[in-house]
Amino acid sequence: MKLNLLPQSVSKAGAARGMVVVALAMAVLGVLAAVFMTVTSDKMLADAKESAISKQKLAADAKATADQAEAQIAAATIITKNQKLAEAMNEHNRKYVDLYRDVLRYVPSYYRLESIRATPTGPGASSVTLVGYIESFRQYADLAIALWKIPDAMTVTRAGYQIDDASVQPLTESDQIGSAIKADETPLPSDPLARMEAMIAQAASEPRGFLNIGGFGTTDVTSPRGAMPGYSQVTMTVTMSRDIQTPDPRATIASGGGAPGPSGVAPGFGNVPGGGARR
Repeated sequence: MKLNLLPQSVSKAGAARGMVVVALAMAVLGVLAAVFMTVTSDKMLADAKESAISKQKLAADAKATADQAEAQIAAATIITKNQKLAEAMNEHNRKYVDLYRDVLRYVPSYYRLESIRATPTGPGASSVTLVGYIESFRQYADLAIALWKIPDAMTVTRAGYQIDDASVQPLTESDQIGSAIKADETPLPSDPLARMEAMIAQAASEPRGFLNIGGFGTTDVTSPRGAMPGYSQVTMTVTMSRDIQTPDPRATIASGGGAPGPSGVAPGFGNVPGGGARR
C-alpha cells in the first residue's frame, strides 16, 4: 500500500509548472504562425503587384484596339444604316406579290374578281379587300367559307349582296295560285284571261334593244365590266396575321436606325382579270 504523504500545495505547484510550459509552447507556435502568415501575405501581395504591372501594357493595348474599333464602327454608321435599309426595301418588294398570290389561291372561280387591295393595319397584321361579282346567295355563303381557308386569315367579313331570287308571296284575292315572283314584280292574277293580259302587258313594258348593263357589249376596254343581270357586286374583307409594313426611308435616315418603320398607303391591283395595276 502506497501512501501519498506530500502536501497538496506541492502537487498543485507541479501542475502549475506544467501549464506554464504548455502556455509558452503555444505562444511560441502563435508567434511563428503570425510570422509565417505575414511573410506569406507580403509575398502574395508582391506577386500580385508584379503580375498587375506586367499586364498593364496588355490592358492598354486592348483598350486602344477597342477604341479604334469603336471609331471605325461610328465612321461606318451611315454605310451600315443604308445597307440595312436597302436590304429591307429589297425584301419588301415581294411582300405584296406573295400576299396576293396566297389569297388568290383560295378565291373560287365563280367569284369574278374586279380588284384586290392589301393595307397594313399594324405590326404583324394586314387587311385584304376584294371586290367582285357573284350570282346567287349560295355563292355568297360559299365564298366566305372559301376565304376562311386562307392560313393567315383571322376574320372574314362580307357586304353588298342584293337578293334577287323569286319567292312565293301570300295569296291575294286576285292571285289564288301563289306564284313565285321577285321583289319588284307584281303577282299575276289566277284567272287565265286576266293572267294572259297581265303577261302581255308585262312583256310590252320590258325594255328592248341594247341595254348596256354592266358595260357588257361595248368596245370600251378601259373600264371594268360591272354586274350582269341577276348578279351582285360583293366586297369581301379578310384580316390576316401577315406583316406587310413598308420600310420608311425618311424616318430611318433621320433617326439613324435600321430596318422597317410604319408604312403608308398600300399598293393594290385593279381590274384583276385584265392585269392592270394602280398604286
